[in-house]
Amino acid sequence: MNFYRRTQTIISKVDVVTTSMGNGINVRSFAKEEKLDIYDWPINTTLLDGKYDIGVVVSFGRLIPEKIIKCFPLGMINVHASLLPRWRGAAPIIYTILNGDLTSGVTIMKIHPRRFDIGEIVKQHSCSVGKDETADELKKKLSNMGGRLLIDSFKELTRNLRYAVPQSENEITYAPKVDKNLSIINWDETDSNSVYNKYRALCGLWPLITTWHGTSIKLLKVCNYQTTNIDTQLKPGDLIYDKQSQKLFVKCGGKGGYVSIEKLKIPGHRTMSGKDFFNGFVYMKPISERKFNSTHVN
Repeated sequence: MNFYRRTQTIISKVDVVTTSMGNGINVRSFAKEEKLDIYDWPINTTLLDGKYDIGVVVSFGRLIPEKIIKCFPLGMINVHASLLPRWRGAAPIIYTILNGDLTSGVTIMKIHPRRFDIGEIVKQHSCSVGKDETADELKKKLSNMGGRLLIDSFKELTRNLRYAVPQSENEITYAPKVDKNLSIINWDETDSNSVYNKYRALCGLWPLITTWHGTSIKLLKVCNYQTTNIDTQLKPGDLIYDKQSQKLFVKCGGKGGYVSIEKLKIPGHRTMSGKDFFNGFVYMKPISERKFNSTHVN
């Protein structure tokens, strides 16, 4: 609400429509602290007619009916955490990191009924994505950017809406809702960059999952590992310990490469480093049995 306090001449009234589930709980709590009027979703149009100029949607995850959009003389706009039309859908930040994108940003767009993320672009702003940046870190960066861009959109709002441009039909990609199965590593098919990108995309949500001799284990911290002095006969999933760097690394499939296991968790044991895992579990096995396998999430 700092933007709201600094722009009283632009925004004279803000109220909130939210749910009582998920992120809606946090939104509701914040709105109460700010002494904003709170409406429950789904909302009756009689509560909106003639009271507001424009509706704003952020991370709501629900299609807005046409009758709701029409309650606002200027329609409704959405703050979306990607450079549309790239990454339409519920999880744009995760897919940005998962695919190793080096650029991201925020889009302010018009809301249309019946379909997500297809509206005309009111404003966009881009930013770089660091090669080691996580989804949580990018989310914080885009949240701040989105707030500033939204306020900027309110300046000359009618003009900005009038000159909104249609999205390109040639560069559309989708970012559907993700589930826990995405955290599984298929060592045979996944190269080191993809494993590391998956870790960066999911580390604030779920740990990566693999199997050690029939036991599902959680990989809590993974890094891309650069090395040249490696046995070329290694197969995907094979574990090797580098005494010089004191790192445990895994051979990856696909285009190849290696990732180091910095921290992991085995059921019934404390969280441990890759070195401790090697000394306590891997070292006692024959070399042919020192490997991870893929697993399934129940």
